Amino acid sequence: MDILDILKRRAVVGHRGYPVKELENTLPSLEAAIKSGADIVEADVQMTADGVVVLSHDDTLERTFGVFLNVRTATWEEVRRVTKGRVPSLREALELVAERAGVFVEVKHPEDAAAVWRVIKEAGAARWAAVISFHDQALAQVEGYKGLVYAKPPGRVLDAKKLKCHIVLPRYTLATEKAISLAHKLGLYVVVWTVNDPATAAELWKRGVDGIATDDVEAILKALGRK
Repeated sequence: MDILDILKRRAVVGHRGYPVKELENTLPSLEAAIKSGADIVEADVQMTADGVVVLSHDDTLERTFGVFLNVRTATWEEVRRVTKGRVPSLREALELVAERAGVFVEVKHPEDAAAVWRVIKEAGAARWAAVISFHDQALAQVEGYKGLVYAKPPGRVLDAKKLKCHIVLPRYTLATEKAISLAHKLGLYVVVWTVNDPATAAELWKRGVDGIATDDVEAILKALGRK
């Protein structure tokens, strides 16, 4: 499996897994997305004080787990003891996916990028995983597949090409026909986020995006005539 081949066929991406059904960035959330038909699953990562890369969008677990624990200043042992659900390591997440889908790994802090890429390589996931980030400094440290995420106009397609990215990931409002066409001319795949409205997804699909990230995998698959 190669993640670019998945994008070539066009993909529905489970944003943080399947948060409509399961707690985001957990193994059950990733599993639910895959079983529901997601072509790619996306997860956010942080690094613990002792160097373990774990799944979490925020620095702390307050919003998701109701526990005020800062992942970045805690040890892996402290993080894994959280009882409401369970915070998985990136290695565990990759082992769960095991090529049943592609994986986007979003780096929130540039200083974590080298460790994230190392985990991906050690897990044998370099072909079917891509590192994505808002931060240029993070992507500069990645040797494999990578994508630039952005949310503000006028967009960053040209920047992504300079960074030797394979994918651009604009907020869906920035995915105009002109922007999509430019990205494709430069050899970049376009994956938009985060789209939960079926009509919006259908319109973006019509414009030619290569992937749509969503919180509700089944609803978007249905909107695209794939369910």
